[in-house]
Formats: sequence, C-alpha cells, structure tokens
Amino acid sequence: MLIYTRGEQPEHIGFIEYRDVNIVSRRCTVGIGIGNKDFWGQGWGSDALKALIRYVFQTMNLRRVQLETWGGNARAIRAYEKCGFVIEGRLREHSYIDGQYVDTIVMGLLREDFLNLDRG
Repeated sequence: MLIYTRGEQPEHIGFIEYRDVNIVSRRCTVGIGIGNKDFWGQGWGSDALKALIRYVFQTMNLRRVQLETWGGNARAIRAYEKCGFVIEGRLREHSYIDGQYVDTIVMGLLREDFLNLDRG
C-alpha cells in the first residue's frame, strides 16, 4: 500500500505492507518506508503504522505483529516503540549496508498491548 499526504494535491511519500500472514498462529510481519526525507519526523509513518496495526488486529483478528529494522535506525526504533513495539531480539551482523555488516533488530507487538496503548 502506498502512503500519500492529505490535501488538494496528495504527494506519494512512502509505502506500508503486511506479509507472511500465519492464520493458525494469528501473526504477520509489517514493513514501512517513508522515502521522502522531507516528511521524516512528522508522524506520517507512525499514523500509517497505527492504522495498519488496527486493521490487522481488529479486522483480521491477528494477535501478534512483528517487524525488523537495522540496528542503526534509531529514528525508526523510537517510532516503533511509540506504536507499542518492543525489542525482542538482535540478529548480529545480519545485513550488509553501505559496506559494513550491521545488526538487525526484531521488534514485536501483541494485540493486547496495542489495544491498551491505543485506549490511553
């Protein structure tokens, strides 16, 4: 799914997706990217992520969502934590980015935790 700004002339700024749905375990993986740096730090990604999470928990009746990001992406990690995700693990030197091996951070969110956060 694509992420657009609001207004008279919406601008495409990124994407969001869910994948790897496991109906038996009631879980999926999500991914998001705001490619236009002019829109970083303004809440566009968090708003889109919260809307997608609400959909997978309330409409699809899933109970767990997880995601991965590279260890140096502090801005994304903070945004995910604001949405209720917690760091569940670190895959050491898992990815090769810009000429070096970096850790991958695995984060998870349970339905119950999100619903409690969303009510508050």
